[in-house]
Amino acid sequence: MRSELKIGRWLGLALMIVVIGCSSFATLRQAQIAEQRGDWDTAVLHYLDLTRRDPGNARYKAALMRAKITAAQTHFERGKRFHEAGVFERALVEYQQAVQLDPTNQYAAVELDRVREQIATARAAEPAPLTLDEMKARTRGASAQPPVLNPRSKEPISLNFPKPVSIFDIYRALGKAYGINVLFDPNLRDQNIAIELAEVTAQDALEILMRAAGHFYKVVDEHSIIVAADNPQNRRTYEDLVIQTFFLSNAEMKDVMNMLRGLIGTKSATPIEALNAIAIRDTADKVKVAQRIIESVDKSKAEVVVDVELIQVNTTKLLDLGVSLSGYQIGQSLDFGGEGPIRFSDLQNINRQSWALTVPSILYDFVKTNSDAQLLAKPQVRITEGEKANLHIGDKVPVPVTTFNTAGTIGGNIVPMTSFQYQDVGIRIQIEPRVHHNKEITLKLKIEVSQITGYISGSGGQSQPIIGTRNIESTIRLKDGETNFLAGLIRTDETKAESGLPGLSELPLIGYLFGKTRTEAQRTDVLLTLTPHIIRTPSIRESDLLPVWVGTEQNITFRGGSPRVESDAEGPFDEEAGASPEEVQEKIRERLQRLPRGLQPGVGVGGNPPAQPESPPGTELVPGLPPADSFGKPEPEPTAPPDEPVANLEPAARESGRWALAGSDDEVTLGFAAERLRLAAGEEIELALTVETARPVSHLPLVVVYDPAHVEVVAVAAGEFLGGAGEREVLADLSHPGEIWLGASRLGDRPAVAGHGTVAVLRLRAREAGTTELAIDSAAPLGPDLAPRPVRVLPARLLIGTTEPPRGPRTPTEWL
Repeated sequence: MRSELKIGRWLGLALMIVVIGCSSFATLRQAQIAEQRGDWDTAVLHYLDLTRRDPGNARYKAALMRAKITAAQTHFERGKRFHEAGVFERALVEYQQAVQLDPTNQYAAVELDRVREQIATARAAEPAPLTLDEMKARTRGASAQPPVLNPRSKEPISLNFPKPVSIFDIYRALGKAYGINVLFDPNLRDQNIAIELAEVTAQDALEILMRAAGHFYKVVDEHSIIVAADNPQNRRTYEDLVIQTFFLSNAEMKDVMNMLRGLIGTKSATPIEALNAIAIRDTADKVKVAQRIIESVDKSKAEVVVDVELIQVNTTKLLDLGVSLSGYQIGQSLDFGGEGPIRFSDLQNINRQSWALTVPSILYDFVKTNSDAQLLAKPQVRITEGEKANLHIGDKVPVPVTTFNTAGTIGGNIVPMTSFQYQDVGIRIQIEPRVHHNKEITLKLKIEVSQITGYISGSGGQSQPIIGTRNIESTIRLKDGETNFLAGLIRTDETKAESGLPGLSELPLIGYLFGKTRTEAQRTDVLLTLTPHIIRTPSIRESDLLPVWVGTEQNITFRGGSPRVESDAEGPFDEEAGASPEEVQEKIRERLQRLPRGLQPGVGVGGNPPAQPESPPGTELVPGLPPADSFGKPEPEPTAPPDEPVANLEPAARESGRWALAGSDDEVTLGFAAERLRLAAGEEIELALTVETARPVSHLPLVVVYDPAHVEVVAVAAGEFLGGAGEREVLADLSHPGEIWLGASRLGDRPAVAGHGTVAVLRLRAREAGTTELAIDSAAPLGPDLAPRPVRVLPARLLIGTTEPPRGPRTPTEWL
């Protein structure tokens, strides 16, 4: 009886293994069919399922990575077509999916930011948000501001001196008109000039007068200047110097140093190799010009991914037919039966029995051989512009090299020494890309196809390989995503050999009885396709294309606005002034919201920001009282009965109170719901990811962050908020430890959905005892018009390994 039970258990276990294996095979087959159809999104879903079932399977992981990259490239190409057609909303969705599938695709991320700015500009008619580099530049300028002249009025005036008058009197008259104290250098000589200027500001009048008289001025304070003759000695005496350090991210330090020396003659520039930085000490104008030059050249190089598909087919045919002899000769010799030598006395005894003949044996050959060999390789190579990528597919063949060492001569004989050198045999590809501004790519190619065609005998009885090669060097220019097909690298070797008895082997038909024919044909064909994809381009802005006015050869100045006179134009160290602390803090808060925080698909498209970010720790913004809504002290949280488990509150129960799920009519509230939030180690729980919104949404990308030390994600199932099967698509990526990347969307042109429901159901398994929290990050819900919706997220706290209620005030999620 026990033996029967054991047999039944083993049979059940075997049946379970077979069922699991069949299920995995069916899923793998579905993924492969989806790949063949070009439905890469479905293939990604199937491979995600396979990797979740068998996380250690390297084959599934590689297939998932390939499917993700291809799916991302497909969405990116589709987004570019929408972008070129002016359909920015559809392009935004495609770019978001491309970035979520392949976060390393920097080109898609750049295009995503660009289309966001275009949508925001078109909707709000506001300038594009400042980038992080621009904010850093303004911060650096504000921290090193020299004295700035502040005229009493910015209204233009006219100067009319048709007859020569004292230049000192003109300076004094201009100073009285604008409330400026004009001082003169003791060595400055007065001169008479005639000048007529109409409708000029204080800045323009000063600049024109100084250039006409050969003078320059130094700002003492906001209402005083010193005028001196414009010569190198006075420049060194009066002009203030500025020291600024420029940290380079992409450009080579030596190249930038040579450029600055050649363009503006900067001599006091010190390289800092450890930080890849340059410290410059010069006048404010020269430092500002140097800053503009560095900003225009310190750009990241473009990068491309080249899909290489290589097929090499080797075909060999052999036909050996006929009759052959072991040797085409007959030997005759004398044989007297003894082993000794033949003597002259033996010749008289020669007869027919004394002769011996050696007859060759007959061999019948009827051999036919056909062999085919195929080499298939599909690598993806990521290359930086201007760099070379080398790809070798083949073998390393040892080639003997013999040298003779005269120092080791023994007895007058030179002793040879043999060593081996390994030579690459197969297919070698060298690619050097260059990305053009019209999104075309130039590839410099070097292709070498080599193989061993035979061997020859070398010194010492060693065989030397004969290596045949075919080389191609070419430069091609392709569009982004265009495929180049290279074929025709064909090599055919045909050999036909005949052997047999003269005359008889040449007879028709019966000639095969007296000879044989050997026919051998070898054919090698190589097919190569190259498909480049741009994944990163230099961030070239419109300001980089504008010329920079730098004055004259003797006096280099920056024409953005004088560093000595206040004006509406931007000077080298100008900064906004006069704003209240609240206004300044509000601007800083807006800038902090624009800082990149990983993947945030919904930020920057327009409308309100998704969430109020917290200020970085240890950072003081500005003095003054912060706004109560974003920087105020939080109010005390209400407490709830510790033993009251509340799950899935009804809408009526959430309409009021601090912990209501919906904060406002415009907000989309995301949270978690579960029957219980306490579980023991090893126990599983289903946690629903819920959404509540008064306005309809159609797309909902987000990331669930958890602690893998306490919680293990078992499975993710789609919810019914966005519809049933065929109406919605929910993608889940569990390949990132501690993160669940979710993307939920309404399929096709189906209307958006409002109300309350479940987006996805997370099946979790508790691991270590303790308290852990699940949070929602990078949530960016979109409406039917692809406009972003403000979002409010509520975390969930799980208690593992304890049944006691948490102490102190309860958090919002404990009411779920």
